Amino acid sequence: MDLPSHFAFGLAIGFVFFGHQPEFALLVALGALLPDLDREYWFIPAKRYADEQYHRALFHNVIMIGLTFVVSPFLSLGVFLHVLQDSFTTVKDRGVEWFYPFTRLAKRGRFDADGNPQPTDPNEHVYFYQEDPLGLVEYADVDLQEPLNKPVPWRRVYGFALNSNLLDRGFLFGSFAVLLVWLFVPSSNWTFSNLQLLTNAAPSIYETWLVGLIGVGTLFLAGEIDRRDLTHSRLGMLKPVKVPILLLGLVIVGLWAVLYHASIASDIDSAVAQPLQVAAVIILIPLVAILLVKNKTKGGKQATI
Repeated sequence: MDLPSHFAFGLAIGFVFFGHQPEFALLVALGALLPDLDREYWFIPAKRYADEQYHRALFHNVIMIGLTFVVSPFLSLGVFLHVLQDSFTTVKDRGVEWFYPFTRLAKRGRFDADGNPQPTDPNEHVYFYQEDPLGLVEYADVDLQEPLNKPVPWRRVYGFALNSNLLDRGFLFGSFAVLLVWLFVPSSNWTFSNLQLLTNAAPSIYETWLVGLIGVGTLFLAGEIDRRDLTHSRLGMLKPVKVPILLLGLVIVGLWAVLYHASIASDIDSAVAQPLQVAAVIILIPLVAILLVKNKTKGGKQATI
């Protein structure tokens, strides 16, 4: 889906559920922008991008949701909403690879795209259920087309919504409609309490958020200047300064982190308040996964699917 749809949806969810604390609502909207920084931008190596299909994978996953949670649960909620929306999109837009990079551990599908069983490889014991429907993948957006000379596991979650069509616009205009209702429909005593809440909030809340928004926007601008799948980009004249613009974006995001440091420090303290539990989770989850795979594939058992 388009960035305006993600942003508007994040704003709507943020204000409806957390409008009593505008800084929380605004963070949801900011987080809703972050995952699309994994597009086919020049600062991601071209060959790695083509081979690994990073878009809808690199920043569209549970790892990204977890990392941003340490910074702010509300930023993380925005990332989750973005990934959820993109899960509705079709094979053309490549859906979402929720469990990247773990999904890349499986290299083959047990069945081909037509449902025919494929011979197993004695060196491979864990398979995805089937291969991607290559007849559809070849119609994907240019930067999302996989190599068609080899089978690729169906790692992604696909939905029913073609990008830029009905559902995308529904999210965009529906979200703005919800925001307008939340702001301008009076309460039972005929007061605009939500609007007053926003106008009475400390200006520093909006100033800090705008710094973060400008920083993220600058990073998107740096990428769009030389986005490899756009052959007629109007931003091409800025190519000589794309690196300084990227660095400027990083500096502004760093400034936002400094301005927001008290809340970030509090969130980190909460996340690591039980260090033994955190360490146990980090160790036990991979250990359980390894033991399950070993158990299911020991003694030459049939490949797990």
